[in-house]
Amino acid sequence: MGNRYDDMDYIEIDSATGPGVKIKDKVYTKFLPDTIICNNPVELQEFYYFPDGKGYRTAYSCRPTVSINFNAAHTSLPLKSKLHKHNYFELMLVASDQFEMQIESQLCKFDKWDICILNCSTRHSELFKPEDKVFYLALSPEYLLGWPQEEGMSLLHTLLFTKFFNKGLRDTLQQNKDYIAAKYTDREVIHPLHGIMGDIRKEFEEKRPGYQLFIRGLIYRLFSILADPVYYKTEYVDLGFDDGFSLALSAKQILDKNKRKMTKLQIAERLNYSSEYINRVFKKHYGCTIPEYNKLVCIRHAAYLISSTNQHIHEICKKLGFTNRTHFYNLFEREYGCTPSYYRERNNKFI
Repeated sequence: MGNRYDDMDYIEIDSATGPGVKIKDKVYTKFLPDTIICNNPVELQEFYYFPDGKGYRTAYSCRPTVSINFNAAHTSLPLKSKLHKHNYFELMLVASDQFEMQIESQLCKFDKWDICILNCSTRHSELFKPEDKVFYLALSPEYLLGWPQEEGMSLLHTLLFTKFFNKGLRDTLQQNKDYIAAKYTDREVIHPLHGIMGDIRKEFEEKRPGYQLFIRGLIYRLFSILADPVYYKTEYVDLGFDDGFSLALSAKQILDKNKRKMTKLQIAERLNYSSEYINRVFKKHYGCTIPEYNKLVCIRHAAYLISSTNQHIHEICKKLGFTNRTHFYNLFEREYGCTPSYYRERNNKFI
């Protein structure tokens, strides 16, 4: 573990797990949602970045398979995802020589066949290098809570997993930051989990009767191997309790609810904290300042009003608290790549 890779040269992508992978030839500037959503109970994802800058991400689930190809302009630079978290537990299996990722403020390195299991509330950022190949297994809290508890089938058959999953499932405010790091013990032995990932993929692709039960059995087998010291040395890493998250979340909820311009001081007065402290905590958790996020909320709400109502644009501008119409237009064009009027022509169903 070491410092974050803030000063490295890389191309930034919008997310490691979103519905699409947007590649830019410069740093991607739009803000991400703080939580990346997966609506499937369980999902297998496969990511491969070829040496020539091309790559793909494929997601297998109970829904039709989704495969996204991308081209990073034939560059040899790494691809870095934004710092994010999920609404599910994420198991990552490294299938290339070495893989780096930032977990909260730590830089972690994983070798081939190593595994990392991330709690829903643990923020992380992947750094994909050419020839990197990674498998992800997304497990929703509902899927884990519905797991059979009869003897011989419980996923929580070791104290380590019991502590990790139970703590994560009880953490409704998502304030605990922890993960499991599993180091593969013998790299000379043929790795058993690669075949299991392939079997899960095959079951999702073919969707034969009873395939979901087969997948549940394969996941149980995966965790059984992970708990076996013959194959893995596992470590529970507790990064501590983040008491600033609830404050940042409260500020975000105020901004999301009001959907108009607000100052740091107005937020601070509502929450009874200093404006500079709240702004610092907010940036730590959401990657942007309160004024930056407030502008984004306002512009996105403006786009909604422009596309779904007949209100005049200057009325919408005034309603959201913008006194300078030119400033509003500049922010809108920066976010959507066109003027509010043109956006209305393309999207308003009342026209």
